[in-house]
Amino acid sequence: MTNNMRDQLYGVRAKIKQAARKTIILPNELTFNRAGTKHFDQVLSVFEWDFHDIPVEIDFSKCRSANYQATALLVLYCWKLKQQNCTISFITDNQADQNASRVWQLMGAHGLFAVTTDPKVNFKSNKHKPLFAIRNSEDFKKALNEADEFTSEFGVEYQKTLRYVLSELLYNVLEHGKSDFFWKGHRFPTPSILQYTWYEKVNELHFIIGDIGIGVKQHLEQTYPGLASDEEALRLSIQPEISGTFGQQNPYSNRNNAGMGLFLSSNIIRRLRADMYLVSGNGVIHISPTDTTSKTLTTSWPGTFALITVRLDRGTEFALDSMMNEFREQARTEVKARTSANQENRHYLSIYNYFGRNADDKQAAILYRDRHLLPAVADGKSIVIDFNEVAASTHSFLNAL
Repeated sequence: MTNNMRDQLYGVRAKIKQAARKTIILPNELTFNRAGTKHFDQVLSVFEWDFHDIPVEIDFSKCRSANYQATALLVLYCWKLKQQNCTISFITDNQADQNASRVWQLMGAHGLFAVTTDPKVNFKSNKHKPLFAIRNSEDFKKALNEADEFTSEFGVEYQKTLRYVLSELLYNVLEHGKSDFFWKGHRFPTPSILQYTWYEKVNELHFIIGDIGIGVKQHLEQTYPGLASDEEALRLSIQPEISGTFGQQNPYSNRNNAGMGLFLSSNIIRRLRADMYLVSGNGVIHISPTDTTSKTLTTSWPGTFALITVRLDRGTEFALDSMMNEFREQARTEVKARTSANQENRHYLSIYNYFGRNADDKQAAILYRDRHLLPAVADGKSIVIDFNEVAASTHSFLNAL
């Protein structure tokens, strides 16, 4: 083939590829917040996951208001497209205060592709809007140390407590959020992310930790097969001694694992009067100071992310060590009761750990009844329902259960 013919063929291929270009236009607002509550579908619906081997253009120019944590998910989205052999370009505009282009620039997100191929490079973000790629133990330590500095002015106990929660969630993404991609013949790990911001007007800290790994359901199904939904998997994941590394030789060979990270983190979140949202697949669970609720989204996320919002009440007094001792004792009590029930052919349910301090989610009660209680009765088991730590429950919830 002559050079001229090669050039012509290359030109034809380039035109075909250009014609296949897809454009993602960011909406006027890119935020989880709506009328004082968190809504995830409005952000996740922006992402198209079926693009492979084509150019993708992301247009920031129409987005006049963007939230840092929601925008950080765009980084993971771009990395997912890169896994799928897409080339990605961006249209940005003049960086007005708080528009998506400005938020993207302050997080240093324009360097997202250098981060994936050079382990010595991380995001060059504004110190007040930090964004971290989490690929290894060094990234883990650096992110936690900078988080310590960021939270130091809020008091030692806040600092220690938030560090614990962040370290557990970061450990999860390092262990279970791994995914890879190939570039120029080499294999690279796709990073996870951590981003946090202090919103001074409302005196809140917001954190997001996310990955594009296998997701909670697929992770748990390696030991607990047959989970009905992502929503059920998320509820299961915050129970003591459920999720974790499961073993040293074959990590999924048995259930004798530590599995305390999400249980302890979710209880700390309650005590801080904070909120934690875990999103995986098309499920979301919300751990609040008063209850635990979950739902199935109309959209989905390939992997897992945790969004945490902490109201900084300087009048709140707490001690991490005493909290941890209390939560560990609570976990031991539940695990002992659950183990005893299993040995005696009974089904054990902790209302507090599954539904929260105020048990009033009727639909969740129906799902649990149909998925777990009725089969247990059909198998001839007796039912043990533990209301320890539950402050209140509605008649409709109890009736449904």
